[in-house]
Amino acid sequence: MRGNSRGSRGQATVEMALALVAGIVPLTFGLIAFAELAWTYHALAAITRQGARYAATHCWQDEAGSNVVTWMQSNAPPFPDRRQLASGGVQIQVSYWRHDPETHQSVPFSCDGGCSGQCVPDSVTVSIIGYQFNHFLPLLGLQPLQVPPFSTTVEIESAGGNPETAVSSP
Repeated sequence: MRGNSRGSRGQATVEMALALVAGIVPLTFGLIAFAELAWTYHALAAITRQGARYAATHCWQDEAGSNVVTWMQSNAPPFPDRRQLASGGVQIQVSYWRHDPETHQSVPFSCDGGCSGQCVPDSVTVSIIGYQFNHFLPLLGLQPLQVPPFSTTVEIESAGGNPETAVSSP
């Protein structure tokens, strides 16, 4: 019996090391990467909804929605690669629409009056396009994941205007 015990003395340690290296460590990193991807996906969906809500309640200023883009870049929720959104590496598109009652279709909205009561679109679409998720992936030799575009369309509410005073705010 003594001879048998000497040969298997380090066996449990070797098995535990193999289990850690082959199973537990990769699984842990995979769970962390998935959690980070889910967090990023949720943050991008949330900022798209918040940006559309902001556009629907604030004054139309230009066709590009520069006030909405600036607001979204500075008020994005915290997520691992927020700087990609703030630096302009991700494209934020704001499209204003006017509903044509004759054709029952939405057509692009345009106005020369700027922030006024005459320049109120019917709806707005905010989209985030071109986000690439690349945390942990280069370490594993994988290509960045192209996250699908996010888009939210809402009806214009007050456009930043006060109906009692007829004053609009940006």
